[in-house]
Amino acid sequence: MSHPRLNNPRTYRAKLAESARIRRLPRHGFRADRSVEALFVELRETWAEPWYQAGSSDVAFISTRCGLNVWCCDGKFIWSDKNGATVTHPANDPSGAAALLNAMFAPRLSTAA
Repeated sequence: MSHPRLNNPRTYRAKLAESARIRRLPRHGFRADRSVEALFVELRETWAEPWYQAGSSDVAFISTRCGLNVWCCDGKFIWSDKNGATVTHPANDPSGAAALLNAMFAPRLSTAA
């Protein structure tokens, strides 16, 4: 015979409902995959040519053909500049991040006279 507290169907249902409630993200929660999708759209219109995009609601990233990798987590975009220094930008401003990336990594065109 089992213990009544271990096999109580009401307790089981209550714990199951609580675990389902806790696993769900709140409506106002940060979604890294949506921020990366917006940055992907911004970069698609420029020289950077995004190549691959993946991730989840917690962490996501974009990889470009020029070797640039941009990560998104904790509400910010993170990448390394040409000198290897880490650069961060708020994830709620994908157009600003795209402008910074274009300024840092755009190919310099030399004008031959």
